[in-house]
Amino acid sequence: MSYKSDYPNQVQQMNVSISKNYYLLKDGTINYQVKKFDINWKNYSQSSKRHLVTYIIRDHFSNCSYAELHSIDEMPSIEEFLFRAWSLKDDYEFYGAPETLIVPASTLNQFPLLNNFFKNVKNIVLQTPSSGFSTAIRSIRDWERSIKGITWIYTNCKTLADFHKNIQLVNRKLNTYHSGKTEPNLDKWCNGSPMIIEVGEKEQFYRLFK
Repeated sequence: MSYKSDYPNQVQQMNVSISKNYYLLKDGTINYQVKKFDINWKNYSQSSKRHLVTYIIRDHFSNCSYAELHSIDEMPSIEEFLFRAWSLKDDYEFYGAPETLIVPASTLNQFPLLNNFFKNVKNIVLQTPSSGFSTAIRSIRDWERSIKGITWIYTNCKTLADFHKNIQLVNRKLNTYHSGKTEPNLDKWCNGSPMIIEVGEKEQFYRLFK
């Protein structure tokens, strides 16, 4: 099954994935290991390293995304991440919940409160993917490639704490990259007349997961 979207925020893809290459050093520095870790949701607790986890939302129409990086031992709840991803931001234009959200079974299993959310909302449809492409795996791969460049070039993003402080600017920079061949993701999102579903106040939004 292939997916087609006609405007921004019609369809978004979400994934939460343990990085196969990134982990934290003792001083909080983000570190990259070339050899991939044999790590997953079932065996990560057996590892002595503080592995990093990517949370990502990708707009299907524009390829514009919002992503965060977290230590596996300090992961935010899914409602915290979604509220930040969908809320109006000071330094990044991307916002608004989609009409349809595609979520892989692995993420639904890891965050079962998502099922409550979709039972409680009427204007957002949950859809499970039918192919690897639809799980935003490509977006996670692109995001993790970009992390290496961000942490190498910008001294204020080398530790996870500093990376968090600059997360909106990091996302904005990565989505305004211009290859010369295609329109930047953020430009396509902004120029595509995105459909905006507001998330409302934080406390009200969080209650949707109860």
